[in-house]
Amino acid sequence: MKYINRLTAIALCGAVVLAVPACTGGGSSSRVPPSPGKTGTSATAEQPQTARLVLSAGRSSARYQITAPSPANYSFDVTVTAPVSADISVNISTWYGAILTILDSTRNKDVCSRHGAENICFERFPFLPAQRAGTWTVIASKQSGPAAAVHATVTFLNPYS
Repeated sequence: MKYINRLTAIALCGAVVLAVPACTGGGSSSRVPPSPGKTGTSATAEQPQTARLVLSAGRSSARYQITAPSPANYSFDVTVTAPVSADISVNISTWYGAILTILDSTRNKDVCSRHGAENICFERFPFLPAQRAGTWTVIASKQSGPAAAVHATVTFLNPYS
């Protein structure tokens, strides 16, 4: 009899553990994305966010912050201009630390083209529903080589506007 009572107690506890998150939304910070016409966007949405980043000789990196509106509702484009002599990679760190690989190399001929002494790279990114709005950090890095000035531009685009 004690064995049956323990099984019943365990089963009831299991049911409670499963029922509580279902009633409270799963216990996470999941949210229903706003409808396309009612997004809570920042003033920088659809405005290019540009910086000139100076990387010193040798291994170095530079960064700047951008304000990202909801990536579930905005796609974004990234343009990077760098000297041909430099091999630059670009990543974005979201406000909570997720790293988005943006450009593996300014020498990538699939997304970069040479214009005189510069490589101009362009990448288009789709909606990223798993990401959140907030302050993101654009990081340009190089492993070696001479000092280089890099221009990076991130533009968020709302296809519903």
